[in-house]
Amino acid sequence: MTRQTVKLQLPAGIDRSAFLRDIWQKRPLLMRAALRPALFALEPDELAGLACDDEVESRLIVSRAPQEWTVRHGPFEDADFAGLPERDWTLLVQDVDKFVPAVARIIESFDFVPSWRVDDIMISYAADGGGVGPHTDAYDVFLMQGRGRRRWRLSHGAYGDDDLVPGLEQRILSRFDTNEDFVLEPGDVLYLPPGVAHWGTADGECMTYSLGFRAPSQHELAADWYQHVVSLAGQTRLDDPEAPCPEDPALVTDAAQAKARSLLASLPDPDSPAFARWFGCYLTEPKPQFQIAPPDAVWQAADLAAWIGGTKDLVRHPAARLAWSDRGDGVSLFVQGEEHRLPAMLRATVRLLAQTRRLSIDVLTRLIAAGEPACQLLLNLLNQGIFEPDPEDE
Repeated sequence: MTRQTVKLQLPAGIDRSAFLRDIWQKRPLLMRAALRPALFALEPDELAGLACDDEVESRLIVSRAPQEWTVRHGPFEDADFAGLPERDWTLLVQDVDKFVPAVARIIESFDFVPSWRVDDIMISYAADGGGVGPHTDAYDVFLMQGRGRRRWRLSHGAYGDDDLVPGLEQRILSRFDTNEDFVLEPGDVLYLPPGVAHWGTADGECMTYSLGFRAPSQHELAADWYQHVVSLAGQTRLDDPEAPCPEDPALVTDAAQAKARSLLASLPDPDSPAFARWFGCYLTEPKPQFQIAPPDAVWQAADLAAWIGGTKDLVRHPAARLAWSDRGDGVSLFVQGEEHRLPAMLRATVRLLAQTRRLSIDVLTRLIAAGEPACQLLLNLLNQGIFEPDPEDE
């Protein structure tokens, strides 16, 4: 069954281009009634059930007094929830989109933001007064109110490590100067760029969905890039067959340094094509726990032809990460940390597959009509498990 994509309703006077130009990574934006509340259908008991799964990352945070917070990590048991106080606690579950197809669909509402940045949807359930305390994040986030009400306070101040409460696992601010204060209702969305201090508190029980984005640090990029460069290095050794008899055997000569420099200069640098290939692979590398298994049955061209005679969509696996780049003489499709070099004739197909999370029957029909190479590319992705039948139709 073809499902209509629900778009984020931006405030009047702000279109998608204006959002990326004027707001993205620049300033917060409150969007009232930006999404249909019906999108947020996950029940608190279902979230608690996920937190009991040993494959799911989860935390329980309890505030017992000002600046006194305790953190426990899952998986949990039913008794852990039964023993909680009536208020001032919150359960946080990461990567819910990887386990609940209906939650993964919410990401489609944000298709105007670079998709290779998308990380996960975290869902928090909080009892009255619950929250994680005042803090900053190093990444962009859309905070979507799914159930109940949550008060958000924002600060325009600058905060550093010296402002953290000492001795806590969570990075909670010891001081917080409120500059903006509002309450979110179901369907409201608050966008926060990196570094904006914020403090959310449940006004009664509530559930908040947080769409977070990847923001690798310089250290993380450098570590992975140079590890990649090392993997490309050969076994050529530093030598000096024409070195003269040294006057000082302990002296590191300019000639020796030049020899070493020339060995390193032969390796790829960030201006080389190797960097573009590495970067695409890096951006689509999945978290280790979210490797995708191929389907039990191999898809054939006949299966695909029969599929478009039905009514069910194909969807991207919720853990799949795709991106692409244009090489001029061809295109590169990056899938789960691997590069697939493809001819320029597949540019339109690659672009569509990389940016699409849902393939309707109409889209599939056009893909197949584009010719055998496009059909074969789709079959390859189906047989890797990257695209699959919509589990919500089962």
